[in-house]
Amino acid sequence: MTAKEFLFKHGQAAENLNAQQILTDYLAEMQNGLNGFGSIPMVPTYIRNVGRDKIKSGKKILIDAGGTNFRSAIGCFEDGKAVITNLTKTQMPGADGKPLGKEEFYSKIAQNVKDIAELGGDVGFCFSYQVDMGADVDGKVVCFSKEIHAPEVVGTKVGAETLAAISRYSNKQRKIAIINDTVATLLGGVATLNEPYGGYVGYIYGTGTNLCYAEDVKNIKKVTDLGSGKMLINTESGGFDKIPRGDFDVIVANATAEPGRQHLEKMSSGKYLSDVIFASLTAAKSQGIVSPNTDFKPFALKEVSAFLLGENDLGVAPCDRQFVRDVCLELIDRAALIGAIINAGACIKTQAEGTIAIVAEGTTFYKLPTFRDKFILHLHELLDGKNVSFEVVRGTDLNLVGTLMATMML
Repeated sequence: MTAKEFLFKHGQAAENLNAQQILTDYLAEMQNGLNGFGSIPMVPTYIRNVGRDKIKSGKKILIDAGGTNFRSAIGCFEDGKAVITNLTKTQMPGADGKPLGKEEFYSKIAQNVKDIAELGGDVGFCFSYQVDMGADVDGKVVCFSKEIHAPEVVGTKVGAETLAAISRYSNKQRKIAIINDTVATLLGGVATLNEPYGGYVGYIYGTGTNLCYAEDVKNIKKVTDLGSGKMLINTESGGFDKIPRGDFDVIVANATAEPGRQHLEKMSSGKYLSDVIFASLTAAKSQGIVSPNTDFKPFALKEVSAFLLGENDLGVAPCDRQFVRDVCLELIDRAALIGAIINAGACIKTQAEGTIAIVAEGTTFYKLPTFRDKFILHLHELLDGKNVSFEVVRGTDLNLVGTLMATMML
């Protein structure tokens, strides 16, 4: 049995997915989210009509709470270019498996910025987890993904609590903008890319996966009195639950803290793809497709990359290496297809005239062998017949630059 036959039998191959039908379902679910229901939250950011014309002077405090790392810095614009200084990086609070209470969580955030608290004014906070945003550009935590353990933080207002914690070290009066990492990526593209693109999509494929795009406010039915123009929408697309799951997707989801949430993310993102691969290979061994000489132990996705590059063997016996390699590549292809589907939806909804810049961020997007090329191939297959053009672009420190750009809207 080939790797493709094995995965197809278990519902895990790219060929198990009707991409155009899933795209149709995804577009419908996007509108459901804008109407206030469905599996995709489609969070209004209250950041609208963005552009470089909004840039102004002044130093800002920048915070980036990601899936693994926590960064802080000072940022400003000089002659229209973003300048980032005083950058520090540490572990994301709650990422070590030990649950954190509310006070400890926000205290750790404040401790990480206390040395720069007097150097900057307003705060831009890139918070890479689902929040329910308000018109004050602050948001209540809905849930954590990526296995962050801070249950008492759910329901709290990130911005207000962060400012209160920082006030222990600095009594400056300041405002705060809470944004998602996809919003930061999109805004970073707006701030730094010189080409006259018709629209932007901010796409993250790393520990987690998600994207952001600009939606005409008249289509945001769940919020009234928004006026006119376009508002950035944090889709939280990792929650999309209309993609048929395979046997190993279910195994992986059932091993997480909240098995019923974040279906798409658990099928495809960097945090979980290695688990899907491991579950697949473990099943192949139990079925006698992989020999007893191969000794699998749980591995991270970076180890899969190293295996595909010939830099380790993952404990795979020589007789099994081609099969294992093919399983890895097939599941990467499937993840790339899923990423292409959600990006195609965002490009179509953007309704831009001209080429759309897909501003892609995430170590996994660029370093996981074959992912980027497969992603672009699948995206062309989905969009070329729909008169939608795109270009995948990359920047430098887009999260921090975009977070700085968000403070320009305060």
